[in-house]
Amino acid sequence: MKNNLNTITLLLLIITLLSCKSTSKVTSYNSSNHAIDNNLSTGNYAELNLSDYRSEISNQMNEIINVSAIDMETGSPEGVLGNFICDLSLFTCISILDIPADFCILNNGGFRTSLPKGNVSRGKIFEIMPFDNELVVLELNSKQMIDLINYIKDKSIINQTRKAGVPVSGIRLSIIGNEISRVFIGIEEFSNTKTYKVVTTDYLAKGGDQMTFFKNAKKISNTGLLLRDAIINYIEKLSNQNIQLNAQLDGRIRVSE
Repeated sequence: MKNNLNTITLLLLIITLLSCKSTSKVTSYNSSNHAIDNNLSTGNYAELNLSDYRSEISNQMNEIINVSAIDMETGSPEGVLGNFICDLSLFTCISILDIPADFCILNNGGFRTSLPKGNVSRGKIFEIMPFDNELVVLELNSKQMIDLINYIKDKSIINQTRKAGVPVSGIRLSIIGNEISRVFIGIEEFSNTKTYKVVTTDYLAKGGDQMTFFKNAKKISNTGLLLRDAIINYIEKLSNQNIQLNAQLDGRIRVSE
């Protein structure tokens, strides 16, 4: 044992010398040998019980927080799941956070799965929205709004993939062929002389999913609220009022030949 410890000491000294800068030099060193046997104290450290944390997290994820009356899926030109989440996001900003906003736009690619009919667990919402995306409010000028409207149009006239379509709330579009017929923000027809406040996520605000019209938009507010938490809070709020989850297609995006 003593020879092995001396060898280790020598190796450590060599490594130290090799790692020193060329301008440095060792002026002195000392070493000592310590016998390692069963009498060496290991301390009274309590073993970390990961199973306790695992059980707590599992219980939280499996908790039923409400019931969905219908199956909710993404879709194009609109989908029930997108309508539901955009509506609650706009409601949260205006009514809960007291942040003025005109409409909301998200992306179907951000919803990683559907919401089936029946019991809704907390973990299911994490499956739908696994990303830590924060809700933000931006102000768009007329050029940015026109680019946004054209983006919605282009994504709404295709339905080959689950990422097709653009989930929105507070904005309505009528598309005929490849042309935009009418656009309403709230109850008023879109005006290219106004600015509009839009609720979205920080990911999309940075130009994610090719929403480049957001990159230079004026930021009104970082809400500090994750979209996932907004969904869970809203669902729990409905549960406290004995209201099941429900949504429907209402023609907010209409596409015709």
